[in-house]
Amino acid sequence: MTGEQKPDPQRTSAPAGGIADDEISLWEVLAVLLRRRGVIVASTFVVAALAVTFALLRAPSFSTSASFQPQGTEASQSQLLALASQFGVNVGAGGGELSPAFYAELLTSREILLRVAESDFQVEGETVRLVDLLEIEDDTEALRLKQAIEWLRESAISVQTGRETGIVTVEVATDWPDLSFQIAERVLHEVSRFNLETRQSQAATERSFIEARVDNAQRDLQEAENELQAFLQANRQFQDSPELAFQYERLQRNVSLRQQVYTTLVQSFEQARIAEVRDTPVMTVLQPPFMPPGPDERRLKLFLALGLVLGAMGGTVLAFVVEAFTRPGSGDPAREDFQRSLDGFLASFGIRRR
Repeated sequence: MTGEQKPDPQRTSAPAGGIADDEISLWEVLAVLLRRRGVIVASTFVVAALAVTFALLRAPSFSTSASFQPQGTEASQSQLLALASQFGVNVGAGGGELSPAFYAELLTSREILLRVAESDFQVEGETVRLVDLLEIEDDTEALRLKQAIEWLRESAISVQTGRETGIVTVEVATDWPDLSFQIAERVLHEVSRFNLETRQSQAATERSFIEARVDNAQRDLQEAENELQAFLQANRQFQDSPELAFQYERLQRNVSLRQQVYTTLVQSFEQARIAEVRDTPVMTVLQPPFMPPGPDERRLKLFLALGLVLGAMGGTVLAFVVEAFTRPGSGDPAREDFQRSLDGFLASFGIRRR
């Protein structure tokens, strides 16, 4: 005889629909979206209208761009490391060419942008400083320049690099066409000047070091030659003695080694002297800056698309918030207490919830 099976309490506690009380049904979500479709549509329309209005009312910008490619140089690896170490950029130790990533850091570094911020520009027929043109007000001149540098780095200048081609592209966008053109020119000039001065300074340091090594190598060579000369004067018939022949070969090898070291150092010294006064640029400008022919596109379609997406997302969230506030209480004490507090807050402004 089979006994009666007792009902499973876990199964009987579930609602008839098979969904636990704390689970959210997809149909319930869709129902809320349909009931509050007006909120979603209104939010989407309002945000999209605001985005388009912002695009139409914002001041027009004028953009220009320039591109260049770093050149390989004859400088030693220490020259490259000297440039990179000033900006915390690791260019590696495998070549004699600065990477595009280094120039991306250099173009937006304080060393370059400070000189740009301190420069005078011809804008609408007047010579004006950048801090005055931007109407930057602060307690000290240093703080004004700091804000100008931040504006250049965050709003005016953008840099793109090509990994395969090694081409660096600088784009400048401001509210004045002539200012954009002059900033782009100034940035390229400052990068070229910085590279040139740093390379010459490093070459001067290397020249001083190699010059001292040349003097030491010359003395060592002279000492080795004097030893060989003294040996030959004291042993004119050294070929007949194996011991003297071996000593001669050793002295001769020492002289040859000293000559090689001395010759190499002299060549390096001459190269360092040339590099110290070399004024050729280390980058090739592929596209110089150009005067912007007109204002940039306002990109209304882009702002409209962003407004529609953001408005729909915000409207969906708002729909669930409205649904939570307007749905009758479900016996949750915390929720009922919140609704009473909300009713009291709205009543203080003469507003009553439905």
